[in-house]
Formats: sequence, C-alpha cells, structure tokens
Amino acid sequence: MPNFAYQAADATGRDVSGTIEAPDRASALRLLTGKGMQPFKISEATAKAGAKVGAKVVAKTKAGEAVDETAPIKLSNGQLQLFTEELSELLEAGMRLEAALKLMEGSKGNTGTHSRIARRLGNLIREGHPFSSALRQSSPSFGELFCSVAAAGEAGGSLAEAMRRQAQYLASVREMRSQVSIALIYPSFLIVSAIGVTVLFTTFLIPRLSVMMSRMKGGVPKSIQIVMAVSDFTRSYWWLILAVLALIGLGFWAWTQSKTGRPAWDRSRLKLPLLGNVLLTSFHTQFLETLASLSGGGLPLLKGLELASRVSSNLFIQKQLEHVISSVRDGASLSRGLEKTDLFPIRLLEMVRIGEHTGDLSGTLRRTADRCGRELSKSIERMMALMQPVIILVMASLVGVMAYMMISVIFETVSSMKARG
Repeated sequence: MPNFAYQAADATGRDVSGTIEAPDRASALRLLTGKGMQPFKISEATAKAGAKVGAKVVAKTKAGEAVDETAPIKLSNGQLQLFTEELSELLEAGMRLEAALKLMEGSKGNTGTHSRIARRLGNLIREGHPFSSALRQSSPSFGELFCSVAAAGEAGGSLAEAMRRQAQYLASVREMRSQVSIALIYPSFLIVSAIGVTVLFTTFLIPRLSVMMSRMKGGVPKSIQIVMAVSDFTRSYWWLILAVLALIGLGFWAWTQSKTGRPAWDRSRLKLPLLGNVLLTSFHTQFLETLASLSGGGLPLLKGLELASRVSSNLFIQKQLEHVISSVRDGASLSRGLEKTDLFPIRLLEMVRIGEHTGDLSGTLRRTADRCGRELSKSIERMMALMQPVIILVMASLVGVMAYMMISVIFETVSSMKARG
C-alpha cells in the first residue's frame, strides 16, 4: 500500500506534515479529513509518483494553438478578480464547485487563460485535491492569502461567501491602486514639463544668446555668467550628469534593499508628509478587511493574524505585527495586542474592542475597514490637492527665473547697442 506525504492545518490552525498509508489519493484525503485536518498538499511518496513529475501534457486551445498544461498559469490582477467574481456568482447560485468550474471552462466569453485555469482546477478537484490545494498547484497568482481564504471557506461550508468576500477585496485593492495612479498623472506631467522647460532654456535658448552677451558693453553680469557656465557644462557633460544621477539612484535603491537600510526606509516612509498618512491608511484598510474575511470564514484568529500580516511588504509594519501575534498567542486580546504597536490610532482600537465585546469581531473589522477605505480616498484627494499647487509653483519659479535672465540679457544688449549708436 503506497504512502502519501501531506501538509495540512490541524484543528487549531497550525501547519502539520507527515505521511499516511492509503490505497489511493482520495482515500488518504478522506482519512486526513476524518482526523479533523484540512490538507492543502498531498502527494504519493513513491518512485512511481516521482516519475510523473516533469511530464509534459499538451492541449490545444479553441484557436488550435498548442498549450503546455503543466506550465504555470499567471493571471493579471484583472483576470484574477474576474475569475473570482464569476466563480462566486456561480457558487452563490447553488452550483457545485466542479460543475461551476466546468461551466467556466466552456464559456465562450472567457479568455484562453481563464478557461485553462478553470480546466486545471477542475482536473485537480476530480483527482481528490481540496480546492485550496488545487489553487496552490494551479497558479502562483493565487497567493497564500487567497488560498487560506478558500481553505477557511471549505472548512466552514461557506466557500461561496468566502469567494465573494475575496472578489470584493480584490476589487477594492484594484480601485485603490487605480485612484493613486490617476491622481499622479497630472503632477507627473507637470514635473516632466518643468524639467523639459529647464533643459530647453539651459541647452538651447541661452547658448543662442551667448554671442549677443559677449558683445555687451561693460561685460556680462555675474549671474548670467553663472547660467552660461552651467549651460556649457550641461551640454558638454550631460552623459556625466546622467551617470551620477544613475549611480545615486542605484546606491539609494541598494540601501533600501539592504538588511539595515530597508527597515529604516520602510519606517521613514510612514512619517513622510502627506504620503505617510496615505500609506498607513492603506495598510489599515487591507489588514482589517483581510482579517475580517479570514476570521469570518471560520479560520482561528491566530492563524488569520499570521496571514493578514503579509498584506504589507513594509518590514517595519511586519515587525510590529509580529508583536501582536506573540501577544495573542500568549492569551491577550486582539485589541490589547494592537494597542502595543505604533500603527493603529485610538479610534480603530476602540472599534476592535467593541467587536470583541459584542462577539461580532469579523463584522466590526469589515465596517472599520470600509471606514478606513473612505478615509483613504479623502487622504489621496487631499494629498493631490496640496501637491498640484506646489508643483505648479516650483514650475512657475523655474520658468520665471529663466525668463527673467533672458529678458535681462535682451535689455542689456539693446541698451548697449543704443549707447554705441
């Protein structure tokens, strides 16, 4: 009888691994489920199974193109959101998971990638894999957070609701990123325009007046001599300037990626004027929404905290959340653990305490996340409203200085010509 190596979550939410003897994969899955475990990876620990690894399965798309069925399938953020929304709608309509995936696979409105991921998930589920394990094996685009939400939904018998919440979460993240991108278009255009105007003045217009300046009576003013020297240096050594700027940028990037520099930079970003508040509010929204989805799906609070702590790539935030996880593991309440960090304002802590006292922690966290989302939109609008006048002022100052110098040169030249006449 073959042995199967497995990785699963026990009743307390901890990850466990081992081997189990069973006639086939489906029997091993039933044995583990009967012991109260939630397996998310199981494979036959024999040479026969190992010989299957690396086998290339080729299928043809509707267009007749050959596709490697074993190759990793990568989904864009939009494709991932669309797939999750469609799957949640079918499950909430009462369809079984396998039938819903089969319908998505054959839908004419779906793209090739959409149909391939549905087909691969369906095949894995028919082999006896849990849905969360099938997600992990199908595509790296289904991150650990997505798979954990699916596992919690499977365990609690509410997979349709879990997928709906995940679709809403993905939609909110995409909308937030879109708001930031759109808000940065106008300031970016102004910055590029200011740099372009400065380069135009220093490398084209001012050199054209250099001959006129050299003939001025009484010599060229000191300020104009400095501008001419800067212009000549820029035209002659522009490659050196670009190289220095590239080295400075590369050095700063290397420092932000180092073990000592990245934590310091991550902490400093949260204290930047305007931008720091936006980053912190964005973290509050994602963290609370994720924790609400995980705890509402039946996952233990400690396991949900461990997964929700990964929503941010900021090392300072992750370090602070490690203290929260340790406090909750030692028996402290969530609000008490969050209170020990420098990340959450008092109003959010009070909302968490209310959720703990009322017994509706997931609902309270979700409502608090919605409130943080509204505050995030206002913070982005406020930042953009303040940034645009500053950029316009800087641009106007640059153009004004250059225009003043050119007008001064023309005036001095005309005066010199009149004096000679």
